[in-house]
Amino acid sequence: MRDLLLACLVVLAGAVPPAAAQDWLPPTFSGWTASEPSIAVHADALEQWLGADAAIFREYGAVAAERRSYIRAADTLTVTLYRMRDPTGAFGAYTYLLNEQMSAANLTPYSSISRQRAVVTLGNLLLDVTGKDLWPLAGDLKAMLEQLAPRADRSPYPTLAQHLPARGRLTNSERYLLGPQALQRLLPLGNGDWVGFADGAEAELARYRLSGQEATLLLASYPTPQAAARKFEELGRWFDLNPEHNGSPILPGPLFARRKGSLLALVAHSKSRSLANSLLEQVHYETQVTWNEPRHSLTDPNIGQILVGTIVGTGVILLFALVAGIGFGGVRILVKYFFPGKVFDRTSQVEILQLGLSSKPIEAKDFY
Repeated sequence: MRDLLLACLVVLAGAVPPAAAQDWLPPTFSGWTASEPSIAVHADALEQWLGADAAIFREYGAVAAERRSYIRAADTLTVTLYRMRDPTGAFGAYTYLLNEQMSAANLTPYSSISRQRAVVTLGNLLLDVTGKDLWPLAGDLKAMLEQLAPRADRSPYPTLAQHLPARGRLTNSERYLLGPQALQRLLPLGNGDWVGFADGAEAELARYRLSGQEATLLLASYPTPQAAARKFEELGRWFDLNPEHNGSPILPGPLFARRKGSLLALVAHSKSRSLANSLLEQVHYETQVTWNEPRHSLTDPNIGQILVGTIVGTGVILLFALVAGIGFGGVRILVKYFFPGKVFDRTSQVEILQLGLSSKPIEAKDFY
């Protein structure tokens, strides 16, 4: 009996597909039909599709990936779906895949397309679509996105890119960073986690061309202004920071930086201090405090409100006194009517102490 139970459990376990093998990509959409079953892999096996970039995608929080090919008449499409831990990771991986040939697409808030490739974010989902001529297929891709939308995490995307200056920024050069591996690939200045991602930092990178010169701007946001101040001090020991001269022969750099609250703005690959300053001056950042507790607006009442409140309050007190008096007197009268001489008129139990100043003695019944 025990062996039979174990055999049944093994069969059931084999019948349940792993999480990565569950189909997320639809079998059909807008006239396109899957030419073969989808292929799915876990995050630890992304090297077969991404090569050296697999580690960077895991840094962005890749959970699993799925790939499927579609046909419609003589046309073919290949769609790769990356499931990320959250929309922040999907946005970062999206910026990592951008190239200069792509332009913004009207598919989702963050989507780009070229003739042979489209990269689209949908919540925590990232789609990489390849084909021969994708421009006319925007409507078809929207149909596929509508089928995937109910399964996507629609949490907000990061907003650090909003602080990047627009003037002189090269097209599609923005990169959102969540770890040292992507940073080392895109901006190999120091070794290891010199920005401080392990301490909760996030970063946004972009390349600029101003006055015929190019430079790279990195914005690093920290949980608190104190953490940003500590990191700014550390960078001064590791790099040739804000040099007034031609640069240090020992320290890497030069690196120009400014701190604004919990944000560090750094300019690299620029030997011109004026160019670096012009970029840093364009970074506008203000610390905002969000208060999510209930608020009360306290204002002093005017003279009219005070008078009305006084009159109403006095009227309420008088009305209460009247009702209480009538109630007390009414109860006394009713008790005397139904129980005469038993509660209030007990003359035999009332003793009067008197001085005898008058000839007529006072008796208890004189009080009733």
